[in-house]
Amino acid sequence: MARIQNTILDTSKAPGNGLATTVDLKIGGQNGYMVDMQSIVANAGYVKRNIIPILLDAPRGFKDLPNPDMWVANLKNLVELHSQSIEGLTSTLSVEFAEAAIGGAGEMQEDIANVTRARTVPVFSWPEKYGKSVQAFLTGWIVNLMGDPETKVPRVVSLGGNKPTDLLPDYTGMTVLFIEPDPTQTQVIHAWLCTNMMPKTAGENTGKRDLTAAGEALVHSVEFTSITQIGAGVDQTAQKFLDNMNLTAVNPNNRPAFVDAMVADVESVETGYSEKVQAAAAAAVTPVPTTVRDQPE
Repeated sequence: MARIQNTILDTSKAPGNGLATTVDLKIGGQNGYMVDMQSIVANAGYVKRNIIPILLDAPRGFKDLPNPDMWVANLKNLVELHSQSIEGLTSTLSVEFAEAAIGGAGEMQEDIANVTRARTVPVFSWPEKYGKSVQAFLTGWIVNLMGDPETKVPRVVSLGGNKPTDLLPDYTGMTVLFIEPDPTQTQVIHAWLCTNMMPKTAGENTGKRDLTAAGEALVHSVEFTSITQIGAGVDQTAQKFLDNMNLTAVNPNNRPAFVDAMVADVESVETGYSEKVQAAAAAAVTPVPTTVRDQPE
């Protein structure tokens, strides 16, 4: 099917961020008198894509804790690879109006009074891992850099190593860039740059005993503080990160097998499928050639 000319809007004229491909609203409308089949391509709908979280900066206070590289590496993987879901990213605009009566019939004239943007409150969901490593990390972040529940003072000041000179937001919080890509995973639809991010909880920590019930899995839902920036500058920065994610040859079908050899104790067993085949081949007799005389008349 031939595509109508100018189906894709020139990015220099687009009302969006100028990075993502958008269709021109002047064509493709399908809710008029009848369907316009010639422009059906331009009626393609938008479907939300999973965001890509990228840790830009870890709390500076991790450098004053034992094994600082471990703290940073664990945080990066929690943010980027372990989160089952991330919610609370929003930049919805709301407009408030002041009303004034027009005549006596009840008509009202509304004039712009205020414009606000919804506050982003990131919420991560993490399935707990063996040994409760997720909760252990979040607990360590809170008590070491934010405050001990008994003393109300972060434990980092009593470790005997590098003592902090301040507890400013860069010392206690992280900075994360959240990117919503287009379906090709190469263009930025929207991006949120969130800083001063600190966990408001280390996750639920309860125990019980019930011999008649099955064990339960645990998924932590952790809300974070956040100061958020959005706009063209953030989108352009996000585009740079997408550009660096080269998708060439990234095909899961072409991954090498994660196991390509038999382990020694299994290989030592001599009664398996392959061994039986080899034994049968070794025991096979050589058939006697059939002569003409042996053939039945």
